[in-house]
Amino acid sequence: MTVVDAKVGGRLPGPVDRDLELLALMLTIRAFELRALALTSNGAIVGALHPYTGHEAVAAGVGRHFGPSDQVISYYRCHGHALAAGLEPFEMFAELLGRAAGVNKGKGGSMHLAKRSRNFFGGNSIVGSNVAIAAGIAAALDIRGEQAAAIVFLGDGAMGAGAVLETLRIASHQRLPLLLVCENNGYQDQTASHLVSSVAPAAVASGLGVPSTTVDGNDAIAVADTVGPLLAQVRRGGGPRFVEARTYLRHFHCQFGIEPPPECRPADEVARWTAADPIDRMERALLDRGVPAERLHRLRERMARAVDEAAEAALAAPEPDPADAGTGLTVNGW
Repeated sequence: MTVVDAKVGGRLPGPVDRDLELLALMLTIRAFELRALALTSNGAIVGALHPYTGHEAVAAGVGRHFGPSDQVISYYRCHGHALAAGLEPFEMFAELLGRAAGVNKGKGGSMHLAKRSRNFFGGNSIVGSNVAIAAGIAAALDIRGEQAAAIVFLGDGAMGAGAVLETLRIASHQRLPLLLVCENNGYQDQTASHLVSSVAPAAVASGLGVPSTTVDGNDAIAVADTVGPLLAQVRRGGGPRFVEARTYLRHFHCQFGIEPPPECRPADEVARWTAADPIDRMERALLDRGVPAERLHRLRERMARAVDEAAEAALAAPEPDPADAGTGLTVNGW
């Protein structure tokens, strides 16, 4: 059973059970990220780690609609998208820890998770480059006549990259089956986005011919309800669509080594967004619909325990054999 199955009894009918699956995935992503942050702070994970805490509703809401032939492309903040696509916490932890059992044999690390069997083309550390790659994948789907979409996630900072602007124009003109999901958390590294551009990402995409929608990115149900119809249009040949999901990071942009970066955002802003935490909001919504608090508590414990067990297993896994340093470095090695 994968994370996508949510461990709440399988694919159950009814909206409450489907929303419990959303919550289970969000809890898994949060638990994974918190454990990854702890492993970074104690030196077990080396290199840059870009947390996904606070964005969980976006990955879960969009991930609800991943189709069997859809192709998912991420960016450097890719852990939540990978879990939504069906990658397992163990193989992801093993990758972050540089273990041989990692999803990419310990050679990709945090920003380059990928798994072809899950149609997950992975993260990318070059801002905006993943959008052009996604358009190429969308073109291939179109040429083959597949009823499928390329789904690419990007940050709002990528909207200033020339490759993204060019890709939006080309995708519009060629009516590519491409869904772009922009996770707008209001910052580009340590610079507030409004200081970089006065034009919102959705407005930029619309101006380049891609129909665009803005959604509350801290509301998983709203994200799911928005994305479902748009993906259906994309798969039917309606051309690309752009979703701007407005959200916020709980743990800031990039963690690197044993010393966390200082908080540069205004305290009142952080407090306001913390009060709108996507997991808390989802739990309140389910409580209001009659789900017992004890059931939510058990679900939270179950997801946390599964993630902890995966992390411990990855820590105990062997490191790669130096003789394998030159293997598995191309698509043929996936």
